Amino acid sequence: MRTIGKYPLLGVLGRGGMGAVFKARVPVVGRVVAVKLLHPNELTLALWGRERVVRAFREEAARLGGLCHENVAGVFDYGEIDGWPYFVMDFHSESLGSIIGETYRVEEPSRRLPVPRAAGYAAQLLAGLARLHHAGIVHRDVKPYNLLVTDRNVVKITDLGLSKARGERFDGPANLKVGSPYYAAPEQEDDPDAADARADLYAAGVTLFRMLSGRLPEPGTTALDDPLVSGGEVFDGFFARALAVSPQKRFGSAREMGEALAACRREWDRRLEGVCAGAVLASSRTPAGAARPRSEPVMVGLRQARSAFGLDALWRPTAYWPGGLEAQGKGLLRDPDTGLCWLREAAPYPVTWQEAGEYVAGLNAAGCGGHGDWRLPTVAELVTLLRPEPTGEGYCQPAALGQPVRRVWSADRANYARAYAADVELGYVTSVDFRCPVAARAVRNA
Repeated sequence: MRTIGKYPLLGVLGRGGMGAVFKARVPVVGRVVAVKLLHPNELTLALWGRERVVRAFREEAARLGGLCHENVAGVFDYGEIDGWPYFVMDFHSESLGSIIGETYRVEEPSRRLPVPRAAGYAAQLLAGLARLHHAGIVHRDVKPYNLLVTDRNVVKITDLGLSKARGERFDGPANLKVGSPYYAAPEQEDDPDAADARADLYAAGVTLFRMLSGRLPEPGTTALDDPLVSGGEVFDGFFARALAVSPQKRFGSAREMGEALAACRREWDRRLEGVCAGAVLASSRTPAGAARPRSEPVMVGLRQARSAFGLDALWRPTAYWPGGLEAQGKGLLRDPDTGLCWLREAAPYPVTWQEAGEYVAGLNAAGCGGHGDWRLPTVAELVTLLRPEPTGEGYCQPAALGQPVRRVWSADRANYARAYAADVELGYVTSVDFRCPVAARAVRNA
């Protein structure tokens, strides 16, 4: 299949029992979009029946297309091909699941997010859920991989395939669980029809707990590990309600839960001020026997990347550089440990990988900073900017680079469609489709 309707296909984004999602291009204008095609496998058809799956797919398209909220993914086109329907959405290269590094083994540890980032994502999730619930829609499958994240860090709720509208009855196969293990509320697993908006709030609570702790909550335990977060019981009361087994003991609405989260965040900010007032910051140590980081670009397959780049199971450095950047004037920063010179400012806007190369070429043509040998950094060079997950006084470390950005392109490729990038805020390496918008930051040998 080379096209779906009028949309030429550029690749597969994912497959499942209900069909597939493709990366595609809008003719003439060239905009990259995501096309979700319903094409269930034989087992799904045997369980649900064609009429039921088609109706559910159309309802998902109508619900997403009928809502207009910045935290709910929108649908802007619908059609059919070979008897199966599809709908078209904006293309986003990240989900919350990919950001935290969650795998199919959901119970395995994931990356922890800094409190401001985690709380910000959760606040947007609750805002989107408030809009769905106002429309009488219960999502019933809130989890990190159903939360898209834009290059501007805007959360978009997607995948309403298991959602139900007010008064709607579940007419799927008997004893079939609805929702995802570990995230679905207890009452939703027991009786999908009994799930109301508070089931979504439970899943939102699990999602926030995972972002803050890097693990799933254990039954009866809602305490976090970070002393700055949990030692002062900043979030303890919040999670006691959010993760309550009984729906009656949870927050009554997404709006109420969002207000409680905002109060926790204000208290966390207040305590952080006290911590940072007396903090004595120490730099991390240079990796033992570290040589000057590699500057020549390479192509490394995804299976070999962690070993080749010195990364752990969550794609974080196994050892950290000190990262002592020194100002050199003209917007330049020099790292005496690596011998690298960085531009303090990144490109003003996120760009594709090809555009990142063009941006660097423009710097050289203009003799930026008096030099003409700027280039995109390799993964090895970007790793020198990464820091461990912040805890306690780690939150007090000032940013050395100007114009803070999150993901930054590297010159290294994973294949002929993806390059590696480093999330310099969250401290890990990932692979990104060439067409995704990512920050570009230039480096040279000092």
